[in-house]
Amino acid sequence: MKRNINRNIKGNKYKKLINQVSESAVTFSFVTREDIGISDNSIRIIERLTDHLVKSYPTNEWLTNEVIDSPIIGHIYFYKMNSDTKNILLEVSNSLFEWGDDALSDLPEDIAFYDKEGKPLLYVNGHENYAVIEELSLKDYLKIVLL
Repeated sequence: MKRNINRNIKGNKYKKLINQVSESAVTFSFVTREDIGISDNSIRIIERLTDHLVKSYPTNEWLTNEVIDSPIIGHIYFYKMNSDTKNILLEVSNSLFEWGDDALSDLPEDIAFYDKEGKPLLYVNGHENYAVIEELSLKDYLKIVLL
C-alpha cells in the first residue's frame, strides 16, 4: 500500500528514517539535472559514492518526475546501500526534502530507495515537498510518521 509523507522529516527523525529504510533497501538513486546545473556539493557527493555505483544513465523520467520538454535532461545514479553509503547520506543531509529542494540545499534531486527486487520503498520529490512510502504495513508507516 502506498502512503504519502507531506511534511519534511528533519534532524534526528531524518537520521532514524534513513537508518530504518536502509535495513530493507539494497540500492538507492538520485538525479542531477542539466537544465538546473550540478552544484559543487553534488559533484563531491557523486565522487564520494563512486566505489558504490551500480549504474547510471541519462534520462528525462524517474520515479517522481518526467520532463516532457526535452528528450534527455537528467542523469540518474544508482548506488549500493550499505553502511558506508548510509553514513554518507546521513552526513550530507539533515532533511528528507533537501534532496531536490533548491531553497534548502544543493544536493542532487529526488532520492529513492529500492528493495532487492528493485521495487521502490521510499522516494522523494523535494521541490514538491512530498515523499511516498511503498509496501509498508500501517504499523511500519506509523513508526516512520511518528519518528
